[in-house]
Amino acid sequence: MNRTARLLGLLLSSFLAACVAGTPETPARGQGAPPPLPEVKTAPPAPGMLWIPGAWHDDGVQYVWIPGRWESPRPATQNPDG
Repeated sequence: MNRTARLLGLLLSSFLAACVAGTPETPARGQGAPPPLPEVKTAPPAPGMLWIPGAWHDDGVQYVWIPGRWESPRPATQNPDG
């Protein structure tokens, strides 16, 4: 194997290992959702945005962590009766 191919293989394996190492273990179902994961709440990207905290989601097989995010508020609805 030539030197470039070995280097490319090493870089790819390091990248994949870092991706797996940075992912929290997904807990099995039937034990209830685990406690929330710690999150860093960054500054809002625009004024008036709302922080939606992260939460565990049961996908039918296991719990999957959905990270917190910033969202724009929903527009107010008008009452047709006034």
